[in-house]
Amino acid sequence: MSLKITESGGRLVATDTPRVIWSLGLVFVASGTFVLTSAPLSAEWVTFAFWERAAVVAIGVAHLGGGLWFIRAHPSVRTVVDRTRGTGEHWIRRPGERRATVTHFSLADLREVDVVREKDSDGDPVYGIRLVLTGGRELRLQSFLRPGEEGACERTEVIRRFVGLPALPAARR
Repeated sequence: MSLKITESGGRLVATDTPRVIWSLGLVFVASGTFVLTSAPLSAEWVTFAFWERAAVVAIGVAHLGGGLWFIRAHPSVRTVVDRTRGTGEHWIRRPGERRATVTHFSLADLREVDVVREKDSDGDPVYGIRLVLTGGRELRLQSFLRPGEEGACERTEVIRRFVGLPALPAARR
């Protein structure tokens, strides 16, 4: 789990930067760029039929577009909880954006810190952490849920202790 939690005095910072996901996306961006730039410059390009050229361009565009989408779909997330001020900030920043989307909240509005349990496209369980605010609004601390329930539960308990919430009952962990 790439969620990194640091505590310093009355401040807790949870940072999730999906570098592995971004790297995989960059592989597709690079392969799409390679296909789109090198194939038309090759000597064999002139011997290709129209449908062969169209297929090469479609493959290149699919790789490039898919890689860019994959990177943008998984932003970095940074959550700062400041006990001394009684405030929190939740930052979501997508690669390529100049400014992050920031949500400010009061710790008095924090109702729950719990584990998100979902299934991935293969049906395997994946886990993450969320904050639930007054009114049911939820702030996810990760853009990409991951396998490993134990790690998610451990990090959830660290945050719950920090904000003064009781430990989750074993049935909810």
